[in-house]
Amino acid sequence: MQALIEKIKELSSENVQEAIESITSMVTPKDAPIPLNQNDLLRALSIHGEYLVLKLHFNDFEDELEFEKIKYKISQSLSVIVSYEDDGASFSNIEQFVHYISDLADPKQNATFGIKKVHTLSEYPITILFSGILPINQLCMHISQDIYDLIHSDEVYFQTRFREFRDTLSLEIGTPILPVFPKLDTSLKPTQAMLIDSVNGDVISRFETLESMNKVSVETYLVKLFYIYICLARKNSSH
Repeated sequence: MQALIEKIKELSSENVQEAIESITSMVTPKDAPIPLNQNDLLRALSIHGEYLVLKLHFNDFEDELEFEKIKYKISQSLSVIVSYEDDGASFSNIEQFVHYISDLADPKQNATFGIKKVHTLSEYPITILFSGILPINQLCMHISQDIYDLIHSDEVYFQTRFREFRDTLSLEIGTPILPVFPKLDTSLKPTQAMLIDSVNGDVISRFETLESMNKVSVETYLVKLFYIYICLARKNSSH
């Protein structure tokens, strides 16, 4: 456990004791229904990048469906580890969170969880450790209604195409690029999209075309995105 504590101290600039208590409490006993050991957490924190700990109650699931706080943190993190408490009556609550997170996780991510038995649930029976958070994965995309409708008109095609795009981009810059979950922005005009830095809210780039949106015109956006990501990766590596 000492190695884990030292790693937390190394990465934490403030609220160090709170971070130590939150992360070490995720470790389960060896006889837990689904164990989570200190090495799992140490490996997660050893991934290059920042980390974030989020503590939740099972009742927060409905809020997540509306505000998608977990969803967008997953899209920024190379590793997502979750610790659940089970008092014997929490299986369905745990199950819905497990399915929700696993459906969002990308193959490029380390996503795992542990469950420990307790007599009484604590105030926050769910603890999530997001780690490997890099600036290159802290981007979000706002899209107009017509782009949104196009993507959802053939989700299988676009999910496959966007995954191919990320694979190629990841190889090019040497860093795993995670899915960007586009947000519908009804204030945008047709064919408009914006790439935004989610940390400071700066607009990195705007996209627009005189053509109607279709699978071919989407490719021109992907070409622009490709070179923007390369420029951002080079800029971040020089810092």
